[in-house]
Amino acid sequence: MMHGFITRLLAPLSNIGFFATIIAATILGWKIGAANDALAFGAFVGLIVGIIAATVVFGFVNLMLGIHRNTTEMVLVQRHGPERADALMAAAASTTPGFFGMNAQQVMRFAINGYIVLFLAYMFLPLMIMVAAAFNKNQNPSISPWLGFTFEWFGKLMKKDALWAALANSFIIGIFVVVISVVLGLAGALMITRMRTKSRTLIYGVLVSPVLVPGVILGVSTLLLWETVGVGGGLFLSIVAQSTFIAAYAMLLIMARLQRFDATLEEAALDLGAPHQQVFWLITMPFLRPTILTSAVLAFLQSFDNYNTTLFTIGRESTVTIFIGSAVKQGQEPTINALAVIFITVTVLIAVVYEVKRRAERTRNEVRRELARRADKAITAKKVVGIGQTTA
Repeated sequence: MMHGFITRLLAPLSNIGFFATIIAATILGWKIGAANDALAFGAFVGLIVGIIAATVVFGFVNLMLGIHRNTTEMVLVQRHGPERADALMAAAASTTPGFFGMNAQQVMRFAINGYIVLFLAYMFLPLMIMVAAAFNKNQNPSISPWLGFTFEWFGKLMKKDALWAALANSFIIGIFVVVISVVLGLAGALMITRMRTKSRTLIYGVLVSPVLVPGVILGVSTLLLWETVGVGGGLFLSIVAQSTFIAAYAMLLIMARLQRFDATLEEAALDLGAPHQQVFWLITMPFLRPTILTSAVLAFLQSFDNYNTTLFTIGRESTVTIFIGSAVKQGQEPTINALAVIFITVTVLIAVVYEVKRRAERTRNEVRRELARRADKAITAKKVVGIGQTTA
């Protein structure tokens, strides 16, 4: 079969080329690392780059093989029928040579799984090192050399009044940004979704444009504008500057939810005599409530994590991100690592609580659906019995 010939020709070349690309990139990274006294890091980066490049290039080759296989299978189905076509394709696949005992699909699956492992290691290994450094007696925020286990840095963290003041500022800014951003985002989403004019696209572009503007530009422009009316940097200016672009994120989330809203529900309520306020609070808002909560969480996280915009508008005050940035530049002791451990712990606890609550809610909904199904079944059975008795 032509399919078997092409697969025998291309599959080994694809597999050999896949591993050759990874090995070549690893060796190149190792040599670059040797020139910069970073052998292990260079080889690690080269390995990741090689996997990405090989996955893209030879993934395309395997995609072409898959397309050819599907086309061949369609022709065989037309000529010999589905059963005979499946048997011929299975025979061709069983005789297709592989590399290290693997065919093209197995190699691709192995590469994808390996890439996922390396990607997760690349993402979480620095985080694990940072956490470990918070428990090291070393004065420098590092795990090398390891001088022993200690909670000393957590105690010193509690004594840093400037850090707790910065943390309080971050929470104050975040809360006000959430309120402003969600209100503006909700108003913008309702307006854009229900507009039927030609200027809708223009207005949408204007409202979304702050997302595309660099944070540095937003911070500087906000500072220059408000200084002309005598308002200097501080918490107020940071709230205003952050709200200009975070409100756009909230608007986009709410718009996505509104596109699935059935407007006939509002029309039916209005036809029955309900005022607009009642329709909004009893029909529209319950539908939007999950997205509003999601946009509020996103707005708070965006505000809490913001650095570029806040740096130009905070004035003499400070936030957590600015405090951490200054501490890293000054090379302070691992108290920042201890703060990171606290943040990670709180985040994980919130995620666990949310997941437990979500699963419990899903279980309750499944129980309710099962009870409703049984009730429906019982009612239907009674109706059938009643009809039978009446007929008799």
